[in-house]
Amino acid sequence: MSSWDEVSDGGIDWDLVIERNVRLLGPIVATLCVMARCALSSPQRGEDGPTRQGEAEALAGPGEGCLSPTLPRRIHRAVYRLLRAAEAAVRRMIVVVGRDMVAAEPVLPPLSQNSGPLVTHIPVRPGLGLACAAPAEAPEPPPVRKLSFPLLDPLRDPDPPPFHSRTSGVPRISFPGWMPLFPIAPKHEPLPNDPIDAGYLRLRLDALSRALSDLPRQAMRLARWQARHQALRKAGHAGRLSPLRPGPAYGLRRPGSPRPEHEIDDILRDLHYFAWEARRDTS
Repeated sequence: MSSWDEVSDGGIDWDLVIERNVRLLGPIVATLCVMARCALSSPQRGEDGPTRQGEAEALAGPGEGCLSPTLPRRIHRAVYRLLRAAEAAVRRMIVVVGRDMVAAEPVLPPLSQNSGPLVTHIPVRPGLGLACAAPAEAPEPPPVRKLSFPLLDPLRDPDPPPFHSRTSGVPRISFPGWMPLFPIAPKHEPLPNDPIDAGYLRLRLDALSRALSDLPRQAMRLARWQARHQALRKAGHAGRLSPLRPGPAYGLRRPGSPRPEHEIDDILRDLHYFAWEARRDTS
């Protein structure tokens, strides 16, 4: 059954669209979390736990199941290639869920006209005769960091910087006859098992898992953003017209890409269509 079967002459069955795509996205997000070896914030509906965990452990390889601050390069890149498409799909799910949600338009404070001097006096205290006091007690560990799920698609850069190739060596300055040339360390190509820091990747996966498990809350966040955006437009401020960027879906596999076709690509194509239909119905 395809998502296009949910479009009938009487309109779109939005409840069926949400239920079906949540059931499809749950196992994919769970697989990415197991591959990155990070804990799920909450169980996903429609998740086939043992089967997905076995597939992910087979992709991760033997001896890579423990939690560590790094991931092998091949695992890190494999998760990251699918993470952008999964985030884009959940972002469109939030648009579909919040199609009928309306938040109160905020009252923006008036812009203050700063008529004072541009440069103010900043006191400087050298503290040359002061000694640093010893800490009274050990500092508390920092709280566990969490990321909010991004509700807006990244926009294309209209003026991307030119590509600069890195040099493969370093200059060797010497005086012939006075000093020998120092050796240069050989340049090593990236290897599949090079350790890559996985802290930020796991934070993004945790935010993705929490967003998929609580879509109504994320939809209300989007409704508040839209209400604030409308208030800013009425005040004469320019801004984005939609949380979705124009053109093809962000994160979708491009023709000729080395990334193989994945199940998430079909889900993202369908959700991209339904998200724009949901915005068209509410506009």
